[in-house]
Amino acid sequence: MALDGLARRFTTVAQNVAFIGVIAMLALVFATIADVILRWLISKPIVGLNEIVGMGMGVAVAASFPAGAMQRVNLTIELLQNMLPARAIGWLKVVAHTLLLLFYGLMAWQVWVYADKLAARAAETVYLKLPTAPFIYAIATFFAVTTIAQILVVFLSVRSTLAGEAGLPGWSMESDAAGGSTEAGNAAKTSPTTTLIAGLIVIAICAALTFTFIIATPALSLWAQDNKFGYGIFILVALWVLLILYIPLAVVMGLLGLVTAILFMGTGPALSVLGNESMQFLTNYSVAVLPMFLMMGSFAVVAGMSGDIYELAHTLLSRRRGGLALATIGGCAGFGALTGSSLATVATIGRVAMPEMVRRGYAPGLAAGTVAAGGTLGALVPPSIPLVFFALLTEASIGQLFIAAVIPAVLGVALYLAAIATYVRVVPGAAPVDVQPANWSEIGRAFAKAWSTLLLLTVVVGSIYTGICTETEAAAVGAGGAFIAALARGKITRDSLLRVMGETTATTALIYLIITGVLLFTFAMGVTGLPQQLTEAVKNLNLAPTVILVLILIVYLFLGAIMDSNTVMFVTIPIVTPVILAMGYDLVWWGVINLIVLEVGLITPPFGIHLFVLKSITGGNVPLSTVYRGVLPFCYADFIKLTLLVIFPALALWLPQTMLK
Repeated sequence: MALDGLARRFTTVAQNVAFIGVIAMLALVFATIADVILRWLISKPIVGLNEIVGMGMGVAVAASFPAGAMQRVNLTIELLQNMLPARAIGWLKVVAHTLLLLFYGLMAWQVWVYADKLAARAAETVYLKLPTAPFIYAIATFFAVTTIAQILVVFLSVRSTLAGEAGLPGWSMESDAAGGSTEAGNAAKTSPTTTLIAGLIVIAICAALTFTFIIATPALSLWAQDNKFGYGIFILVALWVLLILYIPLAVVMGLLGLVTAILFMGTGPALSVLGNESMQFLTNYSVAVLPMFLMMGSFAVVAGMSGDIYELAHTLLSRRRGGLALATIGGCAGFGALTGSSLATVATIGRVAMPEMVRRGYAPGLAAGTVAAGGTLGALVPPSIPLVFFALLTEASIGQLFIAAVIPAVLGVALYLAAIATYVRVVPGAAPVDVQPANWSEIGRAFAKAWSTLLLLTVVVGSIYTGICTETEAAAVGAGGAFIAALARGKITRDSLLRVMGETTATTALIYLIITGVLLFTFAMGVTGLPQQLTEAVKNLNLAPTVILVLILIVYLFLGAIMDSNTVMFVTIPIVTPVILAMGYDLVWWGVINLIVLEVGLITPPFGIHLFVLKSITGGNVPLSTVYRGVLPFCYADFIKLTLLVIFPALALWLPQTMLK
């Protein structure tokens, strides 16, 4: 079919462009490392490098958007997956893809307008006097190409739905190269003419609804401004409803934020905010920390560094009673330090540790509980990607958040180890009884393999703590170090580079789009005054701050149990954080607590996402009831950790206060 061929060709081009973007990111990584070395060796840093990195990284990231669109890289909530017919879900996804098309189109338009303004006043960077307009024009062009890519996705989604399927799977070059995407099968079921007409009707309906909103704006604006609190509550309800209806998080928050800004500020100023805010974020030097840490994780996995950490933990701890479970916790902590992802930690470590523990006679419940709980350490152990999200959304210090997480992470590991040690003694048969003495030669070999990984993590976190590097520079050192390790081990091949490129492209496109939407939503919430009104309402309850905090944490536990922790963080931070700060709590402390309580929700029965991931890894051989029982000791350990951090905030705040500036 012509549509399939066009989509394949477009995807190939988009992937090649994204690959060039990732190579550019890697070049900026090594330029940053060179700047650090020159500054500390001869006190002569590269002048204006932050301007080059900020602008260059913005263009490189934007280059990933077309490939992200063709891969359907979106963060959605799938609560209705088993509740509605496949065709109904398919049409919901068509609506989602069409709204995403609208969002991309608006972004391309407003970024181009912003570039025109910069060109008109001949805007330049401060130190190097680089004209900024060409960089912004390049970003606008990538958004325009992404809009075209999204048009293709809309038609593909329409065709899939007409064929009776539940929307589109994520696009991947591997499945396409294998010649077997489900879209090709859909072509045989739905005529090109029907697909074209239906797709045009969908786009026309979206355009008509947009035009209707524009006409109704004056009346809606009067109502919204006369009923600010009611409108704010309506927006919050609409946000959750749209998320449940498969609309991507970035689109929901971005469009709701834009609509709100239009109603309270007017169309022109609101659209200007869309272009200005997104570009100031995208080209901010400090924001470059995000793709750099993502690259660090991807190259570390390619180099096998995560396996080295797991092997070291296994060698050190496996000789004890329940040692393999203890080693799994240590391996999860090390893997998480490299990748910063809890779900990735569960999925990766689980595939290795679960079969091995069961084979050696560990109770399936203990094995599953250990992996599920250990996965939560993936997001807490610094450097942590979710803490970077929190910092970008709240303007908290990334470095302070990383250092603040160190003691809670150590405490979490210690409590998990204690939970396992207690479990294997209280429950006979939970783990093998025979324990062998330590083999020092094996321990030495494990340290010899893992030394580079330990050194890299120490340098990244230590350089932030001592003030030797900024967070962005530390991220560059981490990414460059992981790349060099992979190169030295002979792991850098065309396939591995493509894999890293694919991971970095998909995640970067997803995260930047989401944060752009969240920033717009946060700005709009500030315009409505809803956070301030909620803060006043909380104060009027006349409850002790600790009581209110506990109630908020209970809500977070529930939300974390039914959806991805990053989704909850993005949605709630603009609303909840002002309330927390108004009660006198520290922002850095709240960032750590916020992450911990969400991660606890991921393993809390009956809806914890990690529990279902573990069940899928075992192929359904371990009943959910068994997983529930196995994870309970770790839930108790997490509640102890959370209680200690609430009662003794110094556990999170003391170490950041000792940081060298």
